[in-house]
Amino acid sequence: MGESDKRFPIMLIGFAFIFNSLNGYANGVFLAGGGLLSTSGLLAGVRICVGIGFFAAGFMIHIWADRNLRHLRDQGEKGYKIPHGGLFELVTNPNYFGEILEWSGWALATWSLAGLGFALFTIANLVPRAYSNRRWYVATFPDYPRDRKSVIPYLF
Repeated sequence: MGESDKRFPIMLIGFAFIFNSLNGYANGVFLAGGGLLSTSGLLAGVRICVGIGFFAAGFMIHIWADRNLRHLRDQGEKGYKIPHGGLFELVTNPNYFGEILEWSGWALATWSLAGLGFALFTIANLVPRAYSNRRWYVATFPDYPRDRKSVIPYLF
């Protein structure tokens, strides 16, 4: 099966649409209700700043990793390659790591059930995918670096 023959289940698109709609609604209601504005005190300010810092770092990692994956092959080239450089030396899926960091930072900054829910669902979705991705790389490439973790540098 060629790359252009790959199929993606329509049901997954539907579930993603529903999840993101509910998540956007829950976080929107929290923010529209003055969620962050009702927070005061030094500890809350530090928590919000650290959360925003995590979100920004995760966003940059996510964008960087996705860009590197998109540019892994030369134009017209087919097949798969092992990504190298930066966080790809530590984990198979730095794009997933960035996304987990983003939404964990959001949860910390908002200190809300909606933010926590999004972070936990993101982790529950991406960690198994990261393990599966790493297993595929190890099975497909005999020279794949065995010391690379799946998603969190130095941990798993």
